[in-house]
Amino acid sequence: MKQAISTWRRMATKSGALQFKNSHVSLGLVLGAALTFSPCLAWADSVTVSDDNSSLKFNRDDPVFNLGVPSDPVQLPRTLEWTVDGRRILVYPSGPSILLDIGHLHPDSHVGANQMHAQGPMLGYGTGATAGTVTGGVVYAVDGGAPGSGESTIREKADIINKTSEPLQVSLAGLGFKPTQENLEVPDLKGLSITGTTTVFYQGSIAAGTSITDPPFGPVAVLPVVSFSGFNPLLNQNVSLPAGATLTMITELKVKSLGLTTEGAGGGASPGSVMTLERLPK
Repeated sequence: MKQAISTWRRMATKSGALQFKNSHVSLGLVLGAALTFSPCLAWADSVTVSDDNSSLKFNRDDPVFNLGVPSDPVQLPRTLEWTVDGRRILVYPSGPSILLDIGHLHPDSHVGANQMHAQGPMLGYGTGATAGTVTGGVVYAVDGGAPGSGESTIREKADIINKTSEPLQVSLAGLGFKPTQENLEVPDLKGLSITGTTTVFYQGSIAAGTSITDPPFGPVAVLPVVSFSGFNPLLNQNVSLPAGATLTMITELKVKSLGLTTEGAGGGASPGSVMTLERLPK
């Protein structure tokens, strides 16, 4: 445990920022380190929302990790548990939002009754519990189907704001990706038809702001839309987020039960994914 915390302190506090530009600190490596902080601790710090036949549970670290940073104790996102008619479906949150130190987490309130809101600074960029020079916010929603239908939909909208004066190198991973680390649980998708779409764009600059309706009009970049079945194939795609810009990721996942038994099925039996890229019209 002490070794893991020491490693994270070095990664998070070197020059006051996480070193995304270092090729040795890929999202896969960071994710593996983050999700293995406390393999023996229960993730008691969670929020659950429900709708019809479905529920969605967001798990983050317990407030026990003090890394010597302004946002201590650090609480990173861990997993989502999507339960449909009693069937648990493990889902990994998107990146780089999985590197947010979540100091603000709740259901309902200013979001819908079937939604939850998570917010905080990116690890290494925090100046307080919820403030920082790079911050992010995520809203999750679950729309259940009729009881017994085996159908449900979840959605994630994540914003990352680069408030620094320099471009920020980030690594993208779509909601519902398949982890590559051997020590992480691979979601069991046997007997399920899962389809999804991820849209990523970023806009704005220090000089022009983020508005595209009022001058001087901020720059905008829209990445190809990713449509898939099975696991989300968007993983370790590098993006340079301009200073003053906001990165937005929106993913929708739909599930339908195929009525197949999952007894004896391990993570290795999970299906792969098929990806198509759809470019938005110019």
